[in-house]
Amino acid sequence: MTTTSIPKNYKAIHQISQRLKFNEISEDEVGVLLRLLVASKPGAVVLELGTGTGMGLAWLIEGLDAQGQITTIEKDEKLIQIAQSYFQEEERIHFINEDANQWILKNNNLQFDLIFADTWAGKFSDLDTVLKMVKTNGFYLIDDLNYQAHWSGFHQEKGLYLVEKLKYHPDFFTFPIDVSTGLLLLCKK
Repeated sequence: MTTTSIPKNYKAIHQISQRLKFNEISEDEVGVLLRLLVASKPGAVVLELGTGTGMGLAWLIEGLDAQGQITTIEKDEKLIQIAQSYFQEEERIHFINEDANQWILKNNNLQFDLIFADTWAGKFSDLDTVLKMVKTNGFYLIDDLNYQAHWSGFHQEKGLYLVEKLKYHPDFFTFPIDVSTGLLLLCKK
């Protein structure tokens, strides 16, 4: 990164992710956008679906003010423990080790200023429920939409269908961003 500062735990999270061969960390362009979106919402209430090793979380916490809160969901116990180890002192983050689909069903009445759906749940499943959880003027961000050579044809078809469905959603303004693995940013009307 040459155009912006990196988060506090960036290098450590990147190194542990490489050692684990965990290649699903949020790329820098995604992180910079996450930080910007969170910073635009004073007292932001944020939901991250898919904590992974915590790279997206590192960017999110950088943009969060003192009154903000982040809930991050990860079903892989090993991954969430790694992420937690980098943010032990941080009281604004709530870690939940649970399948995101189950968590969404139990908490569909909650509202968020930003939802970053970085896993299957909230993107390819439970989409309508998660979109209702976005506050008015709130953001919904997804990535992994551009073709990747290692994807199955099924994944690519689902991604194309999802983009078409969201592009004309009546409750959101939509902005496709062709960086990283492909992003789609929505803002609720």
